[in-house]
Amino acid sequence: MEEHPELMPLLTVSGGAMRGLSFRVGRDPQVIGRAPTADIVLADPHLSRRHATVQLTADGTWLTDLGSTNGSWLNDERVTGSVQLTDGDVIRLGRTDLRYFDPGVARTDPVGMSFGLPRRDHRPTLPLPVPPTPREAVEAGGGVWEVSVEAHR
Repeated sequence: MEEHPELMPLLTVSGGAMRGLSFRVGRDPQVIGRAPTADIVLADPHLSRRHATVQLTADGTWLTDLGSTNGSWLNDERVTGSVQLTDGDVIRLGRTDLRYFDPGVARTDPVGMSFGLPRRDHRPTLPLPVPPTPREAVEAGGGVWEVSVEAHR
């Protein structure tokens, strides 16, 4: 799996200041926090410097709270110790939400990613037409009358 990083689990920031950023989960424990020395640095003042770790093992991906002040939450339940992640889980650390995507068992789509060729039945969004000015409408025979204030003085 290491030789195919696109098959590695992914954490995507789905809520918070860094929304849209994604991080691959590796076999070594990765510290998540606001400290510049963390493996995954999140710009959130409500995070501890070393808030939690995430790690891919033979048994799956595990989230471990590191005794953070505000706690780690998995699907709106407080994490104590280590918990195993499943595809689609939402992790809340401070005021940042992370969505877990595991391509090996995916039931969900990762945030901001697309797979395969573009769909042929999908039409791109076209810009709305610009309505004509009153003068253009009269010239086109649209029946709109333009009256000048100057003509009545």
